[in-house]
Amino acid sequence: MTALRARAPWASLACLIAGCSSVDPSTTPPKLPPAPSITVGTGLAGEQILSRGLDDTPRSLDPQLSTDVPGQRLLDDLFEGLTTVDIAGKPAPGVASSWDSSADGKTWVFHLRRDARWSNGAPLTAGDFVYSWRRVVDPKTGAEYAQGMAAIDNALAIALGQKPTDALGVEALDEHTLKVRLSGPTPYLLDLLSQQYAYPVYQPVIARYGDDWVRPEHIVSNGPFVLRENVLSSRITLEKNANYWDAAHVRVQRVIYYIASDRSVQVSRFMAGDVDWTDSFPSNQYPWLKSVLGDQVVNSPYFGTYMLGMNFTRPPFKDNLPLRQALVLAIDREPLARYMRLGIYQPAYTFVPPLEGYQQPRPDWAGLSDAARHALARKLYAQAGYSERHPLRLDLESSRQDPDARHYYEAVAEGWRSVLGADVHVYEREFKVLLQELQLHKLLLFHDAWIGDYPDPYTFMQVYYTGDGNNHGGYSNPQFDRLVDAAGQEPDNVKRYRLFEQAERVLDDDAAFIPLYFYATRHLVKPYVRGWQSNIMDRNLSRYMYLLEHQRR
Repeated sequence: MTALRARAPWASLACLIAGCSSVDPSTTPPKLPPAPSITVGTGLAGEQILSRGLDDTPRSLDPQLSTDVPGQRLLDDLFEGLTTVDIAGKPAPGVASSWDSSADGKTWVFHLRRDARWSNGAPLTAGDFVYSWRRVVDPKTGAEYAQGMAAIDNALAIALGQKPTDALGVEALDEHTLKVRLSGPTPYLLDLLSQQYAYPVYQPVIARYGDDWVRPEHIVSNGPFVLRENVLSSRITLEKNANYWDAAHVRVQRVIYYIASDRSVQVSRFMAGDVDWTDSFPSNQYPWLKSVLGDQVVNSPYFGTYMLGMNFTRPPFKDNLPLRQALVLAIDREPLARYMRLGIYQPAYTFVPPLEGYQQPRPDWAGLSDAARHALARKLYAQAGYSERHPLRLDLESSRQDPDARHYYEAVAEGWRSVLGADVHVYEREFKVLLQELQLHKLLLFHDAWIGDYPDPYTFMQVYYTGDGNNHGGYSNPQFDRLVDAAGQEPDNVKRYRLFEQAERVLDDDAAFIPLYFYATRHLVKPYVRGWQSNIMDRNLSRYMYLLEHQRR
């Protein structure tokens, strides 16, 4: 039950955003020794052990059940699909060394490497992909990404229980040749096939151990590394896979992922020399880190949107468009990004982040003055049936956050109190618990950020398609679905993008989500770590990395 709180004046919100209060420990540099001076040589370090930070415990190490970024980080090291990503985050040959496509782009044939092996030495075959892809779309698996495979013929019908799994448009022509039939032109196919849910999994070990097949003593994978240790909420250790087809070019012998949902802990370990690469750092420590570490602070655009979701299946948001619109309009994104995120992130007014060739359909309300926008938000709030005497009382549900992210959400809630008189409180859960509750559509107002799987609008649009496993708010609009379907059949990419832009306007008209800001990467990287580069997908595989000889002083 939500506790009651008096309405806060606008001055308190301004202080919260701009930091007028007394010293905030979350923005004060931690009391750490200065970063050691590092001298980097030109030869390889004698010990090739890479230590990486990880923002949270992965929900699952089963590729078909994983939905989170921490999980993808691990799975990119443990498994490999028909395609993989190169150092720039672009699709590249993986298990498949080459491929051919028909003139209409609807039939593809992939040629698998004859030296592709599972980590136990067994040969990896086209039949393994047939099994794995049927598994991900099988409703019995419960994969949230089942509809992510919708580009493959009959995948959507199978995921909805309308057709059997053997109707999927994938066929093993022989052990090393895989034929794939698509439901329509799919210009992002090679990117799609590099995603974790398209990775192959080893049927014998799943049949023998069930859900426990991902334990270190059981798991069989096909990527450049194998799982050796998984200490809950502490660390995950990988070792080089001698049976990987390109093992000769993998220089790192061991990768240790240290789990720290508190980003300041990752900073502490980096400064102490225990971690070579952090998954992130508190954004409000950016100026201090940049002044101390210089080029070791990495910040670049990232194809993701930080937002809030609303439950369309239950009150107060079900059939209440004015309330949803009021919450969207009442947020002051510009000062929140400037003061709470120090300009690292750009405020978001649309769903799809900046993408070459895509014209973001910026809504009309984004051009209003603050006063006009606030006035309209209050009018809509009243139309929705709320007032100062009858305020909206609700929890904003999120995973456990570090102080940096928590203060941002508190500022959002404070803005709603100030502009509307709404009584919203931040409530935190364990990440895995939050995901479970979202799958069951139990939460009303929730953190629902989305990172694109590949650089195409469809990876965002599918989230709000009726029945999609990641559609946690239960949103459904036939007009939106028709536009997405039409885009899926459009061979002209320019026309595809125009259809997606129309679909996004439908989302805005329905106030289907509450956009906050567009993501940016924020890593700390030791100067002796090489074999990586910033990319919009923020996928940096350990197989390419290596450590140069270095000395700390």
